[in-house]
Amino acid sequence: MKIRTQLRLLILFMVLVPLLCAMSLPLFQYINSPQRYLLKGYKDVRKLEGLDISEDDLDKLGVQLKKIPPNLETMVYYNSTVIISSVPEIKAGSSMTPMELFEFLRTTSGGYYYQLQSLGMRPTHRLEESVLNPQSILIICRAKVVRPAKEGAVRGRAFSILLLPGVIALMVFEVVCAVFLIVLSKTITDSITILEESTQKIAKGALDTKIAPPRGRNSNEITSLSESLETMRVSLKDNQDRRTKFIMGISHDLRTPVALIKGYTEAITDGVITDMDKIKESLSIVHTKADQLEDMINDLINYVKLNNTDWRQGLELVALRPVLEGFMRESTATAEVYKRVIKTSVELSPEVRVKMDKKLLTRALENIYSNALRYTRDGDAISMEAGETDRAVIIRIADTGIGISDKDLKRIWDTFYRGTNSRRESGMGIGLSVVKTIIDIHGWSIDVQSKLGEGSVFTITIPKDTV
Repeated sequence: MKIRTQLRLLILFMVLVPLLCAMSLPLFQYINSPQRYLLKGYKDVRKLEGLDISEDDLDKLGVQLKKIPPNLETMVYYNSTVIISSVPEIKAGSSMTPMELFEFLRTTSGGYYYQLQSLGMRPTHRLEESVLNPQSILIICRAKVVRPAKEGAVRGRAFSILLLPGVIALMVFEVVCAVFLIVLSKTITDSITILEESTQKIAKGALDTKIAPPRGRNSNEITSLSESLETMRVSLKDNQDRRTKFIMGISHDLRTPVALIKGYTEAITDGVITDMDKIKESLSIVHTKADQLEDMINDLINYVKLNNTDWRQGLELVALRPVLEGFMRESTATAEVYKRVIKTSVELSPEVRVKMDKKLLTRALENIYSNALRYTRDGDAISMEAGETDRAVIIRIADTGIGISDKDLKRIWDTFYRGTNSRRESGMGIGLSVVKTIIDIHGWSIDVQSKLGEGSVFTITIPKDTV
């Protein structure tokens, strides 16, 4: 649960609980009041059989009962029957003669104040003044006699009883709020402490320090922040590793041509090589290595540019078929020079258009095709095909060359990695890495299948949802 949500719930809880406590006091008083039972009994009177009380008299009775204070015990007596009662000693429905009723009132008058009223008559405290016509409805109310010495204690005890539920509810509320605040503050404090310790180590360069998520299963903003920082740490660590590997690869691959150029120029300068033909031959080698060095530098510049995402803003919808047909025509001419057997096929609808950078796609295809030329022999075959399915466009470049071993197949996309069979060839080992980068940043996919001694098949898949 998010911290904001937890705090909102806490505030809501702090507002509602006191409000509920305030509402519980009159509710508790009503539930425990005699009037509640009287009014319920009054409604039940209409359902009693054998009572010849008119609806007008019942309505008058209801009006009178609603005027009775809740703290009074009350009986309604009619035709020798107690039809309503909140007096514990007498139950509703009890039959009593007038003399039995007066005897009950007389024997209990020492402990209670009584008030009697017949419908339509004024209230009285004296029994002899009451009208006991069997057809009249008599309302009898009583209140317990409180001795002066004990009156304050009784009132205090009654007041305490009324306040007890509210006090208990407030105490529970305070405890729950305190526990919730302790748990919430501990969660926030622990999470911030973990983040602070981890980020301080990372700031000092210790990118191997893993940012652990806060303890517990609940997810909140701090958990999300921890996950984002951990993702950032892993990305920084990968970038650092790639940068280190990149620098080491540059240093290794540039050292060879630089060393040769330096060696031949020193030999000529120091007079080690004096024969004019040897000097020309040496200068030719220097020129060749300088060209190789220039190509390497250009490859590095292009590779750096490729990892800059600004170029993605210039992607355009391009008809794919003309691009592939033009590339395959040029490849056919090159294959004839290198004495390779080439087969091309483009079975694409002219309407197929792809959002892409045409130069980058051509470069990726050239890198794959150059490897096919490099690692095949005279008379070997190279095929380039393009087709489509309901869901994707498929571009396939296959050769019958020396193939790739299983050990090298897992790492052919790595920057500066050169397989066992490619170490005798010139190059920096970034050609296929560039291919993979181009394919990935377009949102496409590439797959390679190869068997040592039988050749390789590179398959580019362009989903139709990007077409």
